[in-house]
Amino acid sequence: MEEYHKSSGLDGKFNPLDELQIDVKDFVISAVKNQAIIIDTRSADHYAEAAIPGSVNIGLNGAFTSCLTAVIPNLNQPILLVCDDGTAIDVLMKLSRAGFNNCIGVLLGGFKTWLDSGRPITKTSRIVNDDFLRTLKKQDIVIIDVRNEKDFKSNHIKGAIHLSLQDLTTEAKAMDKEASYLLYCVNGYRSMIAASILKGHQIINVIDLKGGIKALKDPKAA
Repeated sequence: MEEYHKSSGLDGKFNPLDELQIDVKDFVISAVKNQAIIIDTRSADHYAEAAIPGSVNIGLNGAFTSCLTAVIPNLNQPILLVCDDGTAIDVLMKLSRAGFNNCIGVLLGGFKTWLDSGRPITKTSRIVNDDFLRTLKKQDIVIIDVRNEKDFKSNHIKGAIHLSLQDLTTEAKAMDKEASYLLYCVNGYRSMIAASILKGHQIINVIDLKGGIKALKDPKAA
């Protein structure tokens, strides 16, 4: 399969999906052969329910481009996409405009085809409100704030450490795989990205605050 480049004419009549869409078998082969990063552009809610192991969730419904560049510094990194129906062209356009021109495949039929194939999936634990406050009391949990540094300095949950998505991506490999991590951000978008990164580094005990700080009934209680 030819790599996708700007010269493919994404803004013209040529439809890149004609060449980029691949079935589950070829998707897996391509991921291994090219050491590709699998980007799942579905919502955090859908990703948490079930996802491809090792994939990174960067939802199309959020700060897609800025988070993408934070997580993938190499513009030539081979990328495979998992998209909701009818969104792949939009994702490809955002990739191209950000300078990522090495998308090597889009999963034909989206995540449903992966699920239907019976291949392994991963799920991400999420908590809200009272469960979150109870979890904070545990002595052996590492609390990570993945908001921007300005927000963290302004106010953060007691005991939390700050790691940007970029820093988390860099440090994840060396983090304690036996530890438990509780992740939060403003609205749950960045924290799910962070959760998927940690799980991709074989860190199993990862919990996400669903909806972020905004969803807490009483943020000051934390």
